[in-house]
Amino acid sequence: MNIELKKKVKEIIIKIILLSIIEFLSLLYFYKITALFIFLGSCGAIAGILMMADEIKRLVTNPKHKVSKGYIIRYTFFAIILFVTGMISKEGFFLSFLGLMNMKFAAIISPK
Repeated sequence: MNIELKKKVKEIIIKIILLSIIEFLSLLYFYKITALFIFLGSCGAIAGILMMADEIKRLVTNPKHKVSKGYIIRYTFFAIILFVTGMISKEGFFLSFLGLMNMKFAAIISPK
């Protein structure tokens, strides 16, 4: 990975962690211990960012691939997280979804 991509990935991961802590502390009152599912979703979001960075590196070095397997693997990984937490509880599904959305929120609040 080039230095700029590494710096951006690190910045987004730090923002995901900060968002997760803020969400956990604010939702702890309402969901009690179930609020820990936010961290499961956030771990998935961090793994997704790392998979995305690896895919960007691969596409830059070998631009011939148009449809990447990394895209399918990443979203299958997200689906497994949501399926498992959904089987445990409805609140767990919602909170892990919120944790996964931290990947999007962190990207939105990051400067370009």
